[in-house]
Amino acid sequence: RERDWSSDVCSSDLFKQNQTKETVNFMKNSRSKKLLLVLITLSVLLPTFASCSEKPVDETTADTTAPAAESDVSALSETETEAEDTELLPDIPKLDFEGRTFTILTSGLNDTNGKDWITYDVYAESINGEPINDAVFERNEYLNSTYNIKLAEYQTQKDTLSELKTEVTANTGAFQAAMTHFENGATLSRQGALMDMYSLPYIDVTKPWWDHSGVEALEVMGSLYQATGDITVIDNDATWVLFFNKQMREDLQLDNLYDLVRENKWDFDKFYELLSVAPLDVNADGKMSYKDDRYGMITSDQSGYGLLYASGISLLVPDKDEVFKIDSDFEKLSSVVDAAAKIMADQNMTFITTREGSTSDSVRQAFEEGRGLFFGEVMQCATRMRSSDTDFGLIPWPKYELTQDRYYNWIHSSAGRGVVIPTSVQKGDYEMVGAIVEAMAAKSMYTLTKAYYDKSFTYKSLRDEDSVEMLEIVLQSRSYDLSNIYAINLNSRVLSCIVNGNGKLASEWKSGSKLANKLLSRAVKDLEEVKANTNN
Repeated sequence: RERDWSSDVCSSDLFKQNQTKETVNFMKNSRSKKLLLVLITLSVLLPTFASCSEKPVDETTADTTAPAAESDVSALSETETEAEDTELLPDIPKLDFEGRTFTILTSGLNDTNGKDWITYDVYAESINGEPINDAVFERNEYLNSTYNIKLAEYQTQKDTLSELKTEVTANTGAFQAAMTHFENGATLSRQGALMDMYSLPYIDVTKPWWDHSGVEALEVMGSLYQATGDITVIDNDATWVLFFNKQMREDLQLDNLYDLVRENKWDFDKFYELLSVAPLDVNADGKMSYKDDRYGMITSDQSGYGLLYASGISLLVPDKDEVFKIDSDFEKLSSVVDAAAKIMADQNMTFITTREGSTSDSVRQAFEEGRGLFFGEVMQCATRMRSSDTDFGLIPWPKYELTQDRYYNWIHSSAGRGVVIPTSVQKGDYEMVGAIVEAMAAKSMYTLTKAYYDKSFTYKSLRDEDSVEMLEIVLQSRSYDLSNIYAINLNSRVLSCIVNGNGKLASEWKSGSKLANKLLSRAVKDLEEVKANTNN
């Protein structure tokens, strides 16, 4: 079905009224403060700024993290307020597209992973008081009025991969952009079905509204066929995180987990230490079951990836000369796999989905009912647990070793979304597509992304400010699994060694590398042909 909202009138006052005073103050003192520091720095270099926000600021809220003279506090408050009211604009001239339609293809019920991953951040019919809905409406109305376009969404009843293939073959120009998951993006790019985003005017992936680590990972042969960032929040939902039971942590008198993260004391060893304290045969029947007993962690086997990539390892890495190459640091990989297997393969300490006929929903329910200290899953589960009586917190996956430069949090490649541009876009629409995609991403940084934090805090998906602080760390430290995205399949062999703890990494790596190199050669050949055809 196709939807449009060009006839609606955006009411910025109504939108502002839906933002609670507490949420504004919270955003001012947490994520927005870090973003504002970036904007202040950029303002020295970039003169093209405009004041676009008039939201109220509670001037009585002061930063008390360090002693300061009264004048210093006042000066800081004024600086923050000024920066918060300054919006970085994209480098796009004044354009009028004369009411042309800009249609975005999105995921419906039958797309990958089903109902939980239906696109919800592209269209909003009207303001209704829900943060993300209202942010989407405000953003879209801004784009409609600024560029004189008619934004429309086509939510597929099939799947976006087959829909895009059909559209590119038919070459009708029905969609100007699409939101699809990273594996689809890789498949379509190999088939020559996607435009190189670098070839479009106005798109500048160096700007803060694009995920720079994603750009670095997904760029191939100097081309970028898919990208993500503030333009969507479903990639946030798809990021693998660790939830924990706050009451159980207190009852077991364990360390403050938030402080472990802040003080750089959160690593595999500490994680294992805490996990080993929690298991309990509650019904004393001499065997462990997720239906009755308590575990250190309950999760799916995908947390094996969470641990693997938390080490900073990338099985397949971009390479300027070879396009891609398989990471050859086998010694480190072997150590990481052994440490991860110690956690994942202990069936008395960690319960994994599918054992005992369990499902992802029943395992999540077990966590909500207090039978797991930790729960490893995608961020979206915070929303699924919003009505839970269990008080839970959120932290990033631990570092393999504390000397790592940062935390790494894996983004699920068949759930996370990016924006792609089909090659069926008509040449006369190139300027519009480049401008609207860039403008949509830019405006989303001030509307959609902010609303994602508003929803997490105000609507109790997360239960405390500490967890929202941790969420920011998670979303700023994501990693992409290129082995899975490009179907090289080396990752699945490593995962089996982690989950089963079978000590067969050397043999799996040897045989898996042979197949992986063949699959990699095919992928590279496909991409080289696409590049050659594009240049011709």
